[in-house]
Amino acid sequence: MTSELAAWYRAAGRHDLPWRGTRDPWAVLVSEVMLQQTAVGRVLPRWARFLERWPTPESCAAASLEEVLREWDGLGYPRRAAGLWRSAELVASRGWPVDEPGLRALPGVGPYTARALLCLAFDRPATPARDVNLGRVAARCFLGAETAPGARLDAALTAQRPEGMSWRDYTLALFDVGALLCRRRSAACERCPLAPGCRSRERLAAGVGPPPRRQAPYPGSMRELRGAVLRAMLDRPERSAADLERAVARVPAAARPGAVAEALAGLRQDGLLG
Repeated sequence: MTSELAAWYRAAGRHDLPWRGTRDPWAVLVSEVMLQQTAVGRVLPRWARFLERWPTPESCAAASLEEVLREWDGLGYPRRAAGLWRSAELVASRGWPVDEPGLRALPGVGPYTARALLCLAFDRPATPARDVNLGRVAARCFLGAETAPGARLDAALTAQRPEGMSWRDYTLALFDVGALLCRRRSAACERCPLAPGCRSRERLAAGVGPPPRRQAPYPGSMRELRGAVLRAMLDRPERSAADLERAVARVPAAARPGAVAEALAGLRQDGLLG
């Protein structure tokens, strides 16, 4: 079923992504955290800039959280930046954990990121580094479904790895199949190396796919207001409540009574502001 995957990956994989050219765990971790819910095109220049400024966990740990949050501005979900900074502190003081439980103990590192580090940085055989896209490819191709329990997906991924293909290349190849061909709302089956044995090919060809995903728009959301409040407070931490209200007044969500105070309290509760 996956016999053509290695040749396809050599010819068509996204080898130009810069984080694929390193096995430095810090560089890999920074890329994985940035890529969570942020498009590759937005991450490309920011990953290089971040690592130019903080090329090691030690250098990042020596910076302040406020500096890291300012550098992160525009990537969204600043809690990721705070977790990355706190992880840098732990790695700088204790060294890198050597297994999945140890990596998962780092702030903001869940099962996927821990497995990605083991596979992509440390090149150690591990449970598959299965994100949403890779899980979708495995469910469709190997199990004939849109979704499946994690244990079934992991078992199928392990069983289908081509002989002689490293876990690292296998994982990256499946990432690329999901990103380039087997997308959530469209599937380019005619170009997919997994198509000959794919158990969902007929269903996808008939246009039977997942229902539309509903996501609240960013403009006007509390997320937008939190971002504006965070930028304003990082720019001038001594702002009064009235000054903060004026600074974020152009954000639509700020018009709701109490919304700015709620956003500020939430940021403090998340450890993003003192």
